[in-house]
Amino acid sequence: MKCMLSRLFASTAVMFLALGCAGAQVSPEKVAFTRPKITQPLPFKIGETLTYEVSFSKLIFSGTIGELKLSVSKPDSNKPDQIELKAEAISKGFFPTLFGLKVRDRYYSLVSEADFGLLASTKLVEEGKVRREQKAVIDREAGRVTFTDRDLANEKNARKIKEKTSPPWVQDVLSAIYFARTQPLKEGDVVPIPISDGGEVYNIEIVAGKRDEIKTDAGKFKAIQLNAKVFDGRYVRRSGEMFVWVTDDARRIPVHARAKFSGTTVTVVLKRVA
Repeated sequence: MKCMLSRLFASTAVMFLALGCAGAQVSPEKVAFTRPKITQPLPFKIGETLTYEVSFSKLIFSGTIGELKLSVSKPDSNKPDQIELKAEAISKGFFPTLFGLKVRDRYYSLVSEADFGLLASTKLVEEGKVRREQKAVIDREAGRVTFTDRDLANEKNARKIKEKTSPPWVQDVLSAIYFARTQPLKEGDVVPIPISDGGEVYNIEIVAGKRDEIKTDAGKFKAIQLNAKVFDGRYVRRSGEMFVWVTDDARRIPVHARAKFSGTTVTVVLKRVA
């Protein structure tokens, strides 16, 4: 049970569109590259912070397993043309406490403000005794990605470095959430998103669906349903489904997400907007 909860929370919390499971790699050379049009001004402002509750249900078990916080800021460097996106996933609730599960994963994505292309990403993983640092740097001119994986729990282990071909415009699992918010999202629209993860490139799609009304602790929202095509070998090998609801207004705030796979349902619900 403890292992299941750890996988559920750590892999699902950060991105409403991905589950962190091994997927079917898409060769970067085969990923069609078309630099998308980005809505300006951006639908989110520097300083925006969104807080979510993550819960699960499987058979007779259900409950809260964590909290997810997303925020937008300027990087420490003096580069006005860049934006830093942050996410922090922390375990909480009855089941994590019962099984001694402690997760604190942090994600940082650096993107270009002009076209929202990914420049660099960092993942700091703290899951029980596991502590890792994973970094990816995109060389957009050369069309290359350099991925570094370091075991922080055992500095004696050599860091792993991987360099591969990459589309010049690509996203990671965090920046893709914000990129989707920059799109018109009319019903029936299909938004392709190349994802860089672990030095590999995957190709997913977001399909805009019907309008809905969603109620959360943060309020009642008119929302657009998005079908995230990440299962069945696109990014995740297993079968499943994932839907995300974003507000049907200029801000396109994600307010609710639901993923179903292997008899398990994971839900992410907006709690606070700041």
